[in-house]
Amino acid sequence: MEKITFEKIVYQNWTNYFGCSVETALQNGTTLLPESKYDGDKIIALWHIGKHTFVQLDPAYFSALDKLVKNLPTNISLTGEHIQEIWGGEAILSRDVGLTYYLFPPDLPDYLPPYPFILRPLTEADAGVMSALHAANTLEDVDEGYVEVTHLVAFGCFLNQSLVAAASGYERTGFLDIGVLTHPEFRKRGLGKSVVGGLCDWGNQHNIIAQYRHNITNTGSQKVAGSLNFQMYFKSEDISFR
Repeated sequence: MEKITFEKIVYQNWTNYFGCSVETALQNGTTLLPESKYDGDKIIALWHIGKHTFVQLDPAYFSALDKLVKNLPTNISLTGEHIQEIWGGEAILSRDVGLTYYLFPPDLPDYLPPYPFILRPLTEADAGVMSALHAANTLEDVDEGYVEVTHLVAFGCFLNQSLVAAASGYERTGFLDIGVLTHPEFRKRGLGKSVVGGLCDWGNQHNIIAQYRHNITNTGSQKVAGSLNFQMYFKSEDISFR
């Protein structure tokens, strides 16, 4: 796959998901997408794809956001800063910034774990060891990692019979969306790189591009992305209101 084809697919998958053309992402502006699934959730999710901002939102906020967008200069796309300026910090419960990465298949480096760790695919028969890995981590880490043996594909690193790191992926907007979770006592050993690398290799063999996302404050996940030659393409913002 040529790099230009790869990048076209990355943009096309997202714009198809939002029901727009690729050309939309290449232009400044904002597209508001009120969604019933967010009804009553007091949530606004901004996806900064290329030059454009696509906004999924609780329909209750549509009128106010539509007014805000129409008052912006035509060459400006909506950001979280604009929303915070209008609503004020006291109205906002949380505002999280996420980074989204993609791996150009030929850029995948060697990812096998050091001895004596063993890397292998996981199946639903590994549900017990996955539960033990979840129990060793905080609920916050488990929620952010979102690693399950029931996903489309999963890989794990084992020390003897213990699962000490795992990653899984499921199809999202045409990509293999990847999450990773490592036992607290086995971090900074390259095991996150190994399990995510196994998923990337699987994705390359099955012609699905690997997508890796993390909160901007998660430096551990950022290091995993860098170690596997992922490139950051897009930012996102999730805003919750009180």
